[in-house]
Amino acid sequence: MRSRLAPVASVLAACLLLTGCQRIANVSGTVRVDGKPAKGLIVVFDPQATDAPRGVATTEGDGRYTVRRLGPGAKSGVPIGSYAVKVMADADNPASPKVPASYASGSALSFEVKGGGNTFDIDISNK
Repeated sequence: MRSRLAPVASVLAACLLLTGCQRIANVSGTVRVDGKPAKGLIVVFDPQATDAPRGVATTEGDGRYTVRRLGPGAKSGVPIGSYAVKVMADADNPASPKVPASYASGSALSFEVKGGGNTFDIDISNK
């Protein structure tokens, strides 16, 4: 029995030492500006942990977004943890809605990503 567990234990130890084996969780939601679904906004999840990748999404026509982490492969989800969240207009899309500067700076929103699926709906007011 011991000989079977040794390789598994070695792989787990290497994973923890080299990458931290970050648990990844899916993140999605809907962005509304002045009560209406917002198309073409960029949503950025900036991690509090320095070793975690940033997550990015673009809102669809119905305001929905699904976060993908930056880096090789750009896969769905981000590591579990605390994030400052930025929402900004897409500079390449003049039709994207206007968003107050406090949302683009990351000072207006923060979310705690937990295991499993996470839904963070964002309501922005320009009034």
